[in-house]
Amino acid sequence: MHFALTEDLQQEALRILFREQAGDAFRAERGFIGIIHAGNGEVRRTLLLRSIVSQEERWVTETPDGLKFSAHYFSRALDLVADSPKGAGILLVHCHPGPEGEFPRPPRPSHPDLHYERLLLSHASRALPETSPVAAGIVSPSGMWRIREYVFSRQLRAPRGLFRKSAEVYQDAMAIRILGDQGLFLQRDSSSTASTFPNENQDSTLRLWGEEGQKILANVRVGIVGVGGVGSILAEFLARLGVGELVLLDYDLLKKENFNRALGARLSDIGKPKVKYVGRVARNSATSKEFRVRALRGSSAERSGLAAMLDCDIVLNASDSAPGRQVLDHASYAHTFPLVDGGTVFAVRSTGGDITGKSQITEAGPGRPCLECSGVYSREEATLAREEPEIQGPTPYFRSGNTQTQDHTPRAPSVISNNGLVASVMVQRFLKTILGFPPKHALGQQRYYVDQGEMLWGPIRKCQDNCPKASWIGLGDSHPVPVGIDPFWKRMQNQDGR
Repeated sequence: MHFALTEDLQQEALRILFREQAGDAFRAERGFIGIIHAGNGEVRRTLLLRSIVSQEERWVTETPDGLKFSAHYFSRALDLVADSPKGAGILLVHCHPGPEGEFPRPPRPSHPDLHYERLLLSHASRALPETSPVAAGIVSPSGMWRIREYVFSRQLRAPRGLFRKSAEVYQDAMAIRILGDQGLFLQRDSSSTASTFPNENQDSTLRLWGEEGQKILANVRVGIVGVGGVGSILAEFLARLGVGELVLLDYDLLKKENFNRALGARLSDIGKPKVKYVGRVARNSATSKEFRVRALRGSSAERSGLAAMLDCDIVLNASDSAPGRQVLDHASYAHTFPLVDGGTVFAVRSTGGDITGKSQITEAGPGRPCLECSGVYSREEATLAREEPEIQGPTPYFRSGNTQTQDHTPRAPSVISNNGLVASVMVQRFLKTILGFPPKHALGQQRYYVDQGEMLWGPIRKCQDNCPKASWIGLGDSHPVPVGIDPFWKRMQNQDGR
């Protein structure tokens, strides 16, 4: 289980819990109630802080028996849950003021903490729908969190019938994800972190970001959607940098015509799923001692493919699928994770054969302009691409002066040098987000214009005023991400007889 919130909510929480007040002889213990939603991937569950419930004076008070939350405060929180999309729940948070030492660690709950939060959440859960999450958290002055989710069963079946009993289990979050417009901060439980040192294979990168930066890379899980020309390069680059885990998602097979840009592929890999050989290349290239890779056949436009990406801390999309981009665009806001997208569009003029086009790299997610507002895809493209291939006509990312109707989907032109350029800039944006690596204050879209040979920043710095995505942040599974059936993956499965 993970816990995620935006940098804005992190700063709001610290202001509430540790604000200085006139007449304070010492830092008092304070608290608040938050509205949370849950997001479930294939193997990871994430609780997402959606908002902090405002409170009146003396609605949260410190007593000899611990922090007290008034009935008025609970009533306001329950009203907000009722007005929220289905799946909203409650988070009780209090602070542990005081010195933390030179190396701050996540705060540990005391026995009174566990007793009172269990009691309060048990009562609160009875006023909530059965599927609503309930959790408790502690925050230290340095901004470190400790989160526990409780599950209460109010009715259990015994051999002689039904009996009422308040039984509970709780689970601690293994990691905290705080996402702002300039980066992603990952706080992990020390028991779940990978050991990385000493490792002479990482000497050159250690000189850039040190052991602490290398430790962050070793404990990050990166999703790569599409492992063709760009994705295969991404997998090797990230493995060599020391990333701890990759999740690869692609349904396509390696074909002869793909071989000229399939980094690390052998002739014997032709006819086999791309994720298989890319997973092998990543394993052979990895410099992290505990490197892991999961290679999955599927589409990000479908529910199962999206679930695999929800297990990741950051997602890099190298697929040209408009529906896949739309799904990931929605999910990056609802599930609070950064999304880096990259690709190239070539155009060959029918007269003269001149080549033009551009490569573009875009970062989306909370605090960033979305892929749709950045012009990476349109709703019309996503809708059309969900039709059967016979209805779609030419692929949306291929431009040509020849407008003749074709009886098959035409291939988009591609060259490995441009794939390498896109992959390199995507990795730079990944390092900026994870480690604050240059370009440190980058935001928006980078564009490389083929005929001019220039890399420029796009004009979009924020979403359009009517874009709703900022209102989806933290909704998790409560937001209806537009997953469906990928017609190309469906056709391939039918041809395989699966």
